[in-house]
Amino acid sequence: MAGLVWDSLGPISRRRFTRQAVKLGLGALAAPALVEALAACGQLGGAGGGGKKITWSRGDDLRTQDPQAISGLMEGTISRVLYDPLVDTDADGKLVNVLATDWSMVPEATSYTFKLRSGVKFHDGSDFNADAVVYTYNRLLQNPTFQLASNFKDKLAKVTAVDPMTVKFDLSKPDPGLINSFTIPIMSPAAEKKYGAEFYKQIGGTGPFKFKSWTPNQQWVGDANKDYWVKDMVKVDQYVFRPIPEEATRVAAFQSGEIDVIDGLSGDQAEQLGKDSNVTIVRSPGTSSLCITFNVRKDPFKMKEARLAVSYAIDRDNIVKNITKLGKNVGGTIPPGTPGYDEKIFNSPLPFDMGKAKEMFQTAKLQPGTKISFKMNPAWFPKLKETGEYIANQLRTVGFDVDLQFLEPGAYTDARKSGQFDIAIQEVGRAQNPGPNYQIIIVDESFGNFYKEINPAIVGMIQQAQAELDAAKRDAAYKKIQQTIYDDNVEFPIYYRELIWGVRKRVTGFQGRVGGDTRVYQCGVT
Repeated sequence: MAGLVWDSLGPISRRRFTRQAVKLGLGALAAPALVEALAACGQLGGAGGGGKKITWSRGDDLRTQDPQAISGLMEGTISRVLYDPLVDTDADGKLVNVLATDWSMVPEATSYTFKLRSGVKFHDGSDFNADAVVYTYNRLLQNPTFQLASNFKDKLAKVTAVDPMTVKFDLSKPDPGLINSFTIPIMSPAAEKKYGAEFYKQIGGTGPFKFKSWTPNQQWVGDANKDYWVKDMVKVDQYVFRPIPEEATRVAAFQSGEIDVIDGLSGDQAEQLGKDSNVTIVRSPGTSSLCITFNVRKDPFKMKEARLAVSYAIDRDNIVKNITKLGKNVGGTIPPGTPGYDEKIFNSPLPFDMGKAKEMFQTAKLQPGTKISFKMNPAWFPKLKETGEYIANQLRTVGFDVDLQFLEPGAYTDARKSGQFDIAIQEVGRAQNPGPNYQIIIVDESFGNFYKEINPAIVGMIQQAQAELDAAKRDAAYKKIQQTIYDDNVEFPIYYRELIWGVRKRVTGFQGRVGGDTRVYQCGVT
């Protein structure tokens, strides 16, 4: 999460985030200067039309075109091309106004009011105004199972158009950190009337590119919105995304020049690609951790000792030094500069100790050959397949019979939500305001973390922290939550993420973002 959060927290500047990155051992943030353009750009090919285009790639594809039903980084990145939110984050994670020009919160944190930008048009030609914001958030509340609804469904009581360019959000309970969640894509009510309930498959919002086509597992194409309200932001005629699941194939496509921007690189891939004089490697400290989630609904991981048997068996230093060659071994999931950050927990990861792992296995009264399923989607993060294989082998050494399964994104998400796994991989992002992520992951059980079922008190702890107005008390409340989760070992950080992109030098204006999403819609090519 990111944001121009309440005054006691303050925005994270580029200089401040660089200092934090150095503390984490991740290196300095890439400079914000425009990338020098050194090579000629190709013309549009199979996507159609004439002019300049940018093509980027990562391992996973879209699962839905509904901007409110998205649940992954990939879908959020494409959604941001088509739609604008009220507020968004810049490259450093600082909240900035987009369709809002100003916002305020009452001292009791029970309502937010936004002043809206005038003169903005939706792709369907209708006007952006307060009615569109009301429509968007009411539609979200009508779909409480959507991940984006998690932070609003039990809290947002009413959305009101005060006047054509002012909208007010009334809450049923205080939440001084909710400002970070007003990044919902604003949709056109006129588009639904014209195209029907699935209008999002034909047209977007007010964003810098307009939807052209999507061929699943092949490519997504957007055409430039020549009338975009930010003058001169759109510098290319077409924006193309190509999902390429296989890492080697994706890297080869980048090396051949078919791809302009590639994200999710590992350290050794970055070293390899950086030898090319036509390539710039961009690094950024992340704001999230990659964790193991245990299914505590069933044996064997109902038992803390069984969870510890897994955690002690994993040499995380080996993962970050020899497999991913990026990131940092940490003990906690709340990073520096965030309410609840605990330096002792963050810098005290559980040590690798195979002897202790086997001892915990025996203490849990598990038998050699105890079967467990380990599920993941290897396309989401760099070297995740190799990381999973290493972890599985370590657990086999302990005594588990591990069924390691690599699933497609949709099947993987379904398996976690339904509890059809024993251990899985989960990204956890709690920077600046941990409340929304705790809400989604633990309170709503959106991705298979069923911790509240063995510790129901955690829900009240999270809700109390979210509603706390006093900054010191809020910090203490989140510290207590993190300590409780740490002590129970229900989510186990594998590493704190670092983000690496490969960018061909014909691309201008690219910036690495601390959130990890790839924003190339502001870039140009020569």
